[in-house]
Amino acid sequence: MKQYILKLELISPALIGSGEGFGAIIDTDIVFDEVGIPYIPAKRIKGCLRDSAMEIREMLNSSGISFPVETEKAFGKPGDSKSAPVYFSNLTIDNYEDNKKCLEYFLKSGEYNDILSRERILETFTETRQQTRIGLDGVAYDHSLRTIRVIKKDTTFYGDIFIEEKDDEDIINTLLFGCLNFCHIGTKRNRGFGEVRCILLDKSGTEIPIQDKLEKICT
Repeated sequence: MKQYILKLELISPALIGSGEGFGAIIDTDIVFDEVGIPYIPAKRIKGCLRDSAMEIREMLNSSGISFPVETEKAFGKPGDSKSAPVYFSNLTIDNYEDNKKCLEYFLKSGEYNDILSRERILETFTETRQQTRIGLDGVAYDHSLRTIRVIKKDTTFYGDIFIEEKDDEDIINTLLFGCLNFCHIGTKRNRGFGEVRCILLDKSGTEIPIQDKLEKICT
């Protein structure tokens, strides 16, 4: 099994929704762990990359360009009993495990409760935004005020990708083009949220070049 690293940089604030609120304060909240560190679930990132790769495949097909972007081979076929050969981990901040263990220790000790809590940790990575619905007359609708929590821009997440089939160029190409076309994640993307830059790295952390593959398509 071959290992790669997925790097995702937030160019704008992102709402990676959990589908839940946060008490009476936040109407729409993000995904975060038990100590307050945001992360991106593996299933979410896999779905986004799959959709992105499918868009590339459709663009190539409509342009009459023959280049193997094998979405079903990489991400699996719906209803198929055989699982896909590509496995994704959750995307987390750099040095996530060490940071989490350290924060868990101080939270459990109770020694720093006056300055450290899950809410304060969460505030380090996030910010809140408020919005309301405005009518055609320019007046806000009653009870339409909503508060959302978003992850701050410039936050970078990392995750592992494992591929069962060693040195399968079609799968690597599919992942590379999926990353190249992957520009947005989360909700409210038409409001300027969730703009991202996605890069595929090898196990050593070196970016896998895609320039030669693009030149091959164009020549």
